[in-house]
Amino acid sequence: MANGIVDINVSKDLADNTIVLVNNCEGGLPNDLYLIGNGRTVTLQRATLEGSVRVLHEQGSDCAFNYIEVDPGTARKYKLRDGSRFMLEYDPQESKLQMHRITTSQAYGQLLVEPRKNHDRTITIGYTLLSWLGIPSLPNTTITFASGSTSKKLKVEVPENELEVDFWLTATNLRKFRLSPGKKQGLEYNQLTQTLRVVTMASTASRRARSLLISRLLKLKSKRAKPAKKTKPMRHR
Repeated sequence: MANGIVDINVSKDLADNTIVLVNNCEGGLPNDLYLIGNGRTVTLQRATLEGSVRVLHEQGSDCAFNYIEVDPGTARKYKLRDGSRFMLEYDPQESKLQMHRITTSQAYGQLLVEPRKNHDRTITIGYTLLSWLGIPSLPNTTITFASGSTSKKLKVEVPENELEVDFWLTATNLRKFRLSPGKKQGLEYNQLTQTLRVVTMASTASRRARSLLISRLLKLKSKRAKPAKKTKPMRHR
């Protein structure tokens, strides 16, 4: 069984019943989805929905999180929204690829003071951190930021440096949420409620520990399953 977590990217450039898998992005979680043969036709299943699709592999060069591209028809059939996050599970014996929705994602972010004036209604989030959390990088995206019992709707802005793993709040909002700048904060984003919540470091650390354990198991399984020689797919942005 191969596993991996990916985001959905709906592309009009793909042929019908086609999936392009990019599973080596810099900020992506460890996975062994390469075990799905390039060009292989598999049964794609989400709950009671299933059908045949062709899986193509491409290599990412400037991407922050692993993703799959799907054609619009496949997206409609399986009710896949652009930017939504899924766990993929591949059974090579049955040639079946199952999709399981992931609604919440966690990550650490360095909290800094927003230096610009008149930005009390915005939150600036580095692109890498944004991608880890599963927040869409779409224009005019608005989320609810919450800490404890305090919450506020804020417009999301992304800085030019795509490698940023920091986030910025104005001094006014820092006081409102009783947060101190210069510290790493545990963050959890819920794609269904569109809420970004500050969580305790212990809570986030425990989830990270489970992720590391899963990663090690995947690596161990990968070493056992890898052929003697493995050719890399062509590079793709």
